[in-house]
Amino acid sequence: MNSAKVIRIDDDAAVAALGKKYAKAFEFLRRPDLKDLPLGRQEIDGDNVFAIVAENDLKPIGEVQRPEFHKRYIDIQAPLTGTELFGVPDLPEEVANGPFDEKGDGALFDAKCPMQAVKPGECIIFEPLVAHAPCHTDVPGTRVRKVIVKVLR
Repeated sequence: MNSAKVIRIDDDAAVAALGKKYAKAFEFLRRPDLKDLPLGRQEIDGDNVFAIVAENDLKPIGEVQRPEFHKRYIDIQAPLTGTELFGVPDLPEEVANGPFDEKGDGALFDAKCPMQAVKPGECIIFEPLVAHAPCHTDVPGTRVRKVIVKVLR
């Protein structure tokens, strides 16, 4: 399955089309003080919806970054200070049904990744079982501040 979705955070129609489950996540992503929040977990609705503010040094496209996938949470990733490239590989069935860290809600695997660019003002949505490899760039030395919103499915 390879169905990551990129949308503009301010696109009311696209956000509404996602459904009510996403409302609190996008309310948070539209906060005017988003860039000023401290690094780490931000409470939204307990373990149902929460955010992580992070800063990452991005890796060159050719550098290996193992894709991951989740089963319990939807990942909404929004770079705040630069373009981030996300690897979006297909998730083989044998990997999806293989070893998985239930507590951490994730598993890593090896795969070649077609890249998807996401700019500030946009986000990329990874439903459960949609693999992704974040933190890539085609501009060496890039560091981004980003928000990852986790929505319990």
